[in-house]
Amino acid sequence: MVHFKKIVLRDVWRTCNKIRAAIFRTKGLNLYDYFRAFDPKGNCVVKESEFISIFANQLKNAIGLSDQEIIDLADYFRIQDGRILYTQLCDVIHTKEPDFEKNEDIVSGLEWDDPLHVNRLSQTEQRRLCLLISKIATAINMRRLVLRPYFQDYELVAKNIGCVTIAHFARILSFLNLLVSPADFNLLVKKYIKDSYTINYVAFLKDIDEAVNYMDQNGMLDIGGDLHTLFPGKILNAELPKLPRPEIDKKSPASVFGIQNVFHPVLVPKPEQEALMNVILRIQRHVYQNMIRPKYFFQNFDPLNTGRCTISQFRRGIDAMGISKLGRLYITPEEFEALSLQYRDPIDPNRICYDTFESDIESVFTTRELEKYPSLSKIGPQREVFELPRKGGTDWGNVLEERKELCEVALDKVKRKTTSRRILLKPAFRDYDLHSNGHCSRSQMRQVLLSNGILLSAEELYALEQRYIDDVGFNFSWFLSEIDSRKVEEPLYNKYVDVLERINKKPAEKKPDKIETDIVQILAKIKSKVIRERIRPLEFLQTFDKHNELVVTKNDFKRALDVCRFDLTETEYNTLMAVFSSPGRPNYVEYKKLTDVIEEGLTQSGLERAPLIVPVQHLPTRDSVRNFLNFEERRILSVAMQKLSKACDIKSNLLELFRDYDRMNCGTVSKNQLMKVLSTRDMMKSISMQEFEVICKCFSFERGLRDEVDYRGFCKTLDLIYETNKQLPF
Repeated sequence: MVHFKKIVLRDVWRTCNKIRAAIFRTKGLNLYDYFRAFDPKGNCVVKESEFISIFANQLKNAIGLSDQEIIDLADYFRIQDGRILYTQLCDVIHTKEPDFEKNEDIVSGLEWDDPLHVNRLSQTEQRRLCLLISKIATAINMRRLVLRPYFQDYELVAKNIGCVTIAHFARILSFLNLLVSPADFNLLVKKYIKDSYTINYVAFLKDIDEAVNYMDQNGMLDIGGDLHTLFPGKILNAELPKLPRPEIDKKSPASVFGIQNVFHPVLVPKPEQEALMNVILRIQRHVYQNMIRPKYFFQNFDPLNTGRCTISQFRRGIDAMGISKLGRLYITPEEFEALSLQYRDPIDPNRICYDTFESDIESVFTTRELEKYPSLSKIGPQREVFELPRKGGTDWGNVLEERKELCEVALDKVKRKTTSRRILLKPAFRDYDLHSNGHCSRSQMRQVLLSNGILLSAEELYALEQRYIDDVGFNFSWFLSEIDSRKVEEPLYNKYVDVLERINKKPAEKKPDKIETDIVQILAKIKSKVIRERIRPLEFLQTFDKHNELVVTKNDFKRALDVCRFDLTETEYNTLMAVFSSPGRPNYVEYKKLTDVIEEGLTQSGLERAPLIVPVQHLPTRDSVRNFLNFEERRILSVAMQKLSKACDIKSNLLELFRDYDRMNCGTVSKNQLMKVLSTRDMMKSISMQEFEVICKCFSFERGLRDEVDYRGFCKTLDLIYETNKQLPF
């Protein structure tokens, strides 16, 4: 495989034919007129720069020579002093014109008549093309492919001579699974294009055969005749892989021959891995402190939402995040190169997987798709993010103990001086902080301490510098935060987290109460709810009994009673399920027996067979632990009710006054409203405050989050006592 070409007459003659063809197409074009303007004395020579400017600028649109062709012409017609003999070139072009009247084949000898004609490229493009041709030849030879029949099929259809269209050329490469990147495909088209719309596939196949022969002659084939996999990857491109450097590191990483992965820790040495992790942690801290979402800086570069962008776009997104020389965080070009290498797309090495980079950086806030992991507790950033030492700073863990003690002594001295003398060091440091980054120089730090009368020894100053100096300077903001005597305030989100933990905390298991295990009390509670609100539990339980077996599972039984809002505890549910469980099916409950017992509170079953029986309805009560009275409280209540019943206007207006306060007509009033009603009728004078509290406790009723007084029951009790005392003979 030839990497360079010597200048021969045939190449210069082809360039001359190209100029002659352009002059033939453009009538009235004379090269002498362009060169005579630069040669007023008629010396027949011009400077090399003038010669190149004429073809590169003035004749660019008319002739269209490449840079390499212009350089070849200049080298061929150069004389000893370095100037160009332009008259010889003009004579070759104008005096050697073919006689078009005698020669019938007017295209004989011109560039388009050459079957192996290819276009010239620059030196950089030619090197890239040679590498690309080598990769294509490697892939073709490993698969034992013969390309010429595929191109000849399209040639027969199109009736061309050694040419196919650009679209057919792309289809053939795609059919053979020769995936070429867009930039490299444009390079192939630029090299082998002919007549502005066709590809000279004969020259393309010739270059591939030459590449295979070169590899064969230089021993690049193995014993079986197969080529070594020198260029791994799914897409063929003109990029060289990263090869090991044995002269730098004898223990080089794994061989590059084979499948590569973009996120490989193998090809990166261990020190570079640690440096890369340091860069990622610094970016995480920068993103967390400034509340930056990296996603928004790359979305505009990816309209199709593929999660990929180019290297230049990745650089621009990083700069927009403030990670640049002018931003708050600076990373060196070597660190950016390692970062782009870490997140490079395994399919297309010219692109970066910014989606993976975004996921790694935003892990400092929370875990992506946290809703899929309900048991995962993720609170706050990692400790490594904030414990990461600043770049350029000293690793304080590896410092000698004597140096640490000196630093603590110096901090204690500064703290005592500032506290006793009421000194504020922050304004003095801010005068030297022109960039507002919380840093100053060493000399400025010493000057601030001396100007405020804080005298430290040279060893103590050196210990402070070793503690607080980094690549920017002396970090006085960190220094002032440690000498400040105020208490460190906890962040506000800690209280919010504590509230959430208390809300989501499972209640502690407590011993069941006797009332919760008493089936009679439980049934009475359910019957009272059914009578007051007219609920039919049978309708809710039957929906879970699709086969009419008169039994339901324990989970369905509990779900149905929850819909009825009986407000039962877990122990009460277990008691009900234990009493009404099915004998033959331990996980089922006989709900029909339960509903029959509950409906006895409304009526008795089988009355049609005993018409003379008078049904007795269950009387619901609202007794609870809140209004339970002991013996002494019951005695006080009896005396107080006797005093209140002696009022003469109980039946007249007492109930009406309560209704004035009960706007919602719910039957309850507050303690203050009860006191106002009794004071209005001068009944509050006859009882003490202790008796009043006992009355409120006896007739209390829980409504919402407070206890109110059932004034209807209170009035009925007064009426009953009044009528009883009225009928007594004494």
